[in-house]
Amino acid sequence: MHLIFRKSILYTTLSFSSLFAIGTQFLMFPESAYDLAMGSHVSFGGSENVNPSLIKLTQSSPLLYINSGNWYGDIRTSGVNYIHTLGNYNNKIFLKQAGIADLEYRENKPSDEPNTTFGAYGFALGSGFSLNTAVGNFGVTFSALYFTIYDQSSQGLKIDLGYSNVYNNGWGVGVSILNLGSVSTFYQEKPKMPIRLLTGFTKDIELKSISSRLYTTGDFSFINDSWKIKIGNNTNWKQIKLLSGYSFTKHTSSISFGSGFLYGRFGITYAIRMGSQEIGIPQTLSLSFRLP
Repeated sequence: MHLIFRKSILYTTLSFSSLFAIGTQFLMFPESAYDLAMGSHVSFGGSENVNPSLIKLTQSSPLLYINSGNWYGDIRTSGVNYIHTLGNYNNKIFLKQAGIADLEYRENKPSDEPNTTFGAYGFALGSGFSLNTAVGNFGVTFSALYFTIYDQSSQGLKIDLGYSNVYNNGWGVGVSILNLGSVSTFYQEKPKMPIRLLTGFTKDIELKSISSRLYTTGDFSFINDSWKIKIGNNTNWKQIKLLSGYSFTKHTSSISFGSGFLYGRFGITYAIRMGSQEIGIPQTLSLSFRLP
């Protein structure tokens, strides 16, 4: 009876609390400071994390990105990305993780201290490719997934697909579909994949020594049957970047800011987000290094 009760509590915790995000929902967390600050856009100059066609090197040498931050509910996030060329393709190898380590297990009676504490984690390990063609850029990403809470776990595979193009008048477009795939049964049910369809455009603006890029993206979640509209801006002045974003759904909204600095081969970016739900202030620090 105690074992049945314990597993019921764990399943309820995963399904109906903020910890549900450690399941397949961790795939929707913004990964980098750029994503957190501007809103993860799919058009030219946006994020390869939500559009694999944007995997690209601006120079010939490989790039290494390291991300670390926290999401709502004190969930810690981190990730490593390595981008390089592989023949005619641009390739990205990545690992992303989200987790919380201080969950409390209690029995069905009041107590000052929990019986024990445990963690919940989600991992994605994968690789993506992009190819430039005469009609635009195409990309695909394959990921192996694993997530766990207490003594329960699930694993699976997912695929992301994307397209983008940029025009001579400073406009860019992009579209992607994310999280196609499946994971194994967790306890008694099979978790749903948070499939998303994103489409958006970009406009470049030049003003003397200042360059700015404006983004607009529509993000449809099939699991929630809802749209999120995201607006972002990336302004560059010499080695300094200023980032900002605003997003809203039918019931919520958020505003975000970030800044970055590039010095030679090394770059650093920091971002924060504030939402109308007032359940925390996510923040992320991203480091980049161009390898020899």
